[in-house]
Amino acid sequence: MKKYLITICLLILSAATAGCWNLKEPDQLAIVIGGGLDINAEGRLDVSSQIAVPAGLGGPDTGPSKKKSFVVVSATGKDFMDAGQNLQTQLSRTLFYAHRQTLLIGQRMAEQGMDKYLDMVVRNPKSEMRSVIFVVKDGTAKEILATEPVFDPLISTALGSVQLALGMKPYYYREFLCDSRTKGGAVLLPAISYNASTKRFIYAGAAILNKENSHRLGGFLKPDESYYANWIKGRQRALTVSTSGTQSNGSISLRAQALKSRIGVVKDSKGMRIHIQLSGKGNLVENNTMRDPSQGKELRKIEESLSREAEQAVNKLVRKAQGQYKADIFGIGKHVHRKFPGEWKSLQNNWNETFSRLPITVEVQLRYEDPGQTNSSI
Repeated sequence: MKKYLITICLLILSAATAGCWNLKEPDQLAIVIGGGLDINAEGRLDVSSQIAVPAGLGGPDTGPSKKKSFVVVSATGKDFMDAGQNLQTQLSRTLFYAHRQTLLIGQRMAEQGMDKYLDMVVRNPKSEMRSVIFVVKDGTAKEILATEPVFDPLISTALGSVQLALGMKPYYYREFLCDSRTKGGAVLLPAISYNASTKRFIYAGAAILNKENSHRLGGFLKPDESYYANWIKGRQRALTVSTSGTQSNGSISLRAQALKSRIGVVKDSKGMRIHIQLSGKGNLVENNTMRDPSQGKELRKIEESLSREAEQAVNKLVRKAQGQYKADIFGIGKHVHRKFPGEWKSLQNNWNETFSRLPITVEVQLRYEDPGQTNSSI
């Protein structure tokens, strides 16, 4: 009889103590979809959060009954968590960061350096490492978070797709951390800007954060320059290359895919040399010339023209990185480290200076697979 009583008591206790007693229900949470970090005019940290409004996500897309799908709240503080606590005072629900999809860095903050702001995002167990990260050129993160996208209900989901639409691999915060931990060189972050006339965001290229200077902003690459830089880094999946056409002599465009990159490091009596090999193949998507790609001789000329065009653009970018920015934005230091780990110990602390003096050669080979639905231009 005692055994049965003990069993019944255990069952009652297990039923009473089971369940998620220490967790909050969804209607008690303010789900943060996007986060923004800015430095305001007084030099204080300004944290913004885009919070999803569930009632607006499932409602009608247009009409007077349409509800907003998000709200943006901001607060200042000594550091990220202090600002977050001040931000919490504006909400009746508990901030929940585990679903954050986007992290935006305002230009003013990037100019001051990112080092002292990296700790919280790593240390906090509730922080989402798969957030895509952008630098806001000529603006603030708060401006971008407040914009309404064209196709998506939330700007954060739209920003997560913009790199895919441009043929790039999405750049996540965890990759930013990995790139930041290695010594020497610079980190290349995608950049966006706010268009005041259309009240939309636009892709603005890439921001250069110097790892040898507290991850301070060193400058920006234009959108077309960022495509070639990502190609070298192995982060570009597709790219359109066009020849320099004139009014009398038209241009040809190739949509290149299967992009490949190889960085070779050679050391001899003359010192260290770098050779960058880029290749890709794709389809001709426009031909405004008299050349007929169905003819072998003409085809080779087309491929040579396209390869030469891309090669000139990459060479110009390399000169800009070495001369204007003096920063290894291509990750060449990683290849030097693998090839010559012993020498890297003496080079890593001042690698950008060494990089700016390295002889670098570039070779591009583009091939086409499909001339399209016609031969010569109609």
